Amino acid sequence: MSDLSRKAGLLSLADFIRFFIKTLLGIALARILSPADLGSYRQLFLIFSTLSGILLLGFPQSMLYFLPKAANEAEIKRIISRTFSIVSLLSLICALLIFLSSKYIANIFNNPSLYILLPLYSIYPIFMFVTQMYNSVLLGLRQTKKSAVYSIFAIACDFILVLGTALLFRDIYYIVWALLVSATIQWLWAYLDLRSLKLHWSPSIFSGFKEQLAYTIPLGVSLLIGVLGVQLDKLMISGFFKPEDFAVFSLGAMELPLIGILINSVNSVLLPHLSSGDVSALSSTFKASVRKNAIIIFPLATVFFIFAAEFMVFLYGSIYASSALYFRIYLLILPLRVATYGIVFQAMGKTRLVMIDSVIMIVLNTVLNYIFIRMYGMKGAAIATVLVSWLILLVYLWQMRFCLKIKLLSLFPPSSLLRNLLAALIPVVVVIPLAHLIHLSVLRMILGGCIYMFLYLVAARILKVIQPYDIQLVKEFASDVIKRKF
Repeated sequence: MSDLSRKAGLLSLADFIRFFIKTLLGIALARILSPADLGSYRQLFLIFSTLSGILLLGFPQSMLYFLPKAANEAEIKRIISRTFSIVSLLSLICALLIFLSSKYIANIFNNPSLYILLPLYSIYPIFMFVTQMYNSVLLGLRQTKKSAVYSIFAIACDFILVLGTALLFRDIYYIVWALLVSATIQWLWAYLDLRSLKLHWSPSIFSGFKEQLAYTIPLGVSLLIGVLGVQLDKLMISGFFKPEDFAVFSLGAMELPLIGILINSVNSVLLPHLSSGDVSALSSTFKASVRKNAIIIFPLATVFFIFAAEFMVFLYGSIYASSALYFRIYLLILPLRVATYGIVFQAMGKTRLVMIDSVIMIVLNTVLNYIFIRMYGMKGAAIATVLVSWLILLVYLWQMRFCLKIKLLSLFPPSSLLRNLLAALIPVVVVIPLAHLIHLSVLRMILGGCIYMFLYLVAARILKVIQPYDIQLVKEFASDVIKRKF
């Protein structure tokens, strides 16, 4: 097994564990809290993720680009010290913004509860900005195992403290206190480890800052707009509807989290390796990752589309059954996720193109969301987001072909992707009729899902979508995990 595959696999494993624990927490809160309180809880994170995306300006992500390029240990310490100082300052600005605008946000979101919760929650970014940067530092230094361990530790803190508090008090105000305690513990881990690098503050750490800023500002603006693009539908739903309606929408209006974990893990490991500037190597590595991602994404998107209603009821209860509609609509984005197109531009230092694409995306998303919400209600927001995602793909492909001068066939294996899509759709013909014969919802989802995956694996082997070296890769990774006792 290649070192690159091992690192991506290890990070994916950690993120799958993190996702599993986070999902358990979300399920528990959905069943403990009222829809209105659950809506408020999720709106707090919506506010944080939006503001952090705006204020962090891509500084944590820049660690993935600059640390692998650092000439020596002194330069590494200078980059980390500088970024730590900037991120800490930005965290204070974020906290102040939330505190001062709490009444305004509560009014915009039609949620009086936020006026009470936000002043307390404003402390949260002070800790979490640094922890986000810390994880990027570990990945930039290629300390993948350490990053994986920290990710699991962080979500375990949230799970124990938040769930314990929810079970004891069933009060969202105390749950916010639990979040703050968890964030403090995570921050202490990150801060103490960063201090072990003997970071320091002095005017000398800003040597090379201009180069970092030149890379970070376009990337930061694109990430900012990207965050707004992702969160825009939820922000608009919060403005047009009640917190309990937002709870129903937000539970369903998501891409399959498993896929996001896979793509983020692969990209976090890929970017430091793609940043060499070798177009031929970049194309080969990118193409291989697209083929492997599709083997996971296509069947998962299909099977969750079939059993979306059963999945939502199983996770969150019948009160949130209507979330399945939004979940199905968002699943239509998944075929695009075989690749993250912006990573090619980042690896080649063309962050300006990423910024331009993000501007186009946010403008389209804003206009279409407003129109579609007015026309179709909450489902209009989901439809608009999916439509914009497909439209922006055409822009990405055009830029890769004509701006970066890269042949698209060198990045995407069309034959493999089409065969994979066919292998994913063939089992549907058998599974849907069989599923109708099973009346118990949970049993229908489990048996139907197992039958689908078995038939997909058979079809994928017959169509040569899954190659012998793919099977060998899985075996080697599993063996490696067992040996490491990770």
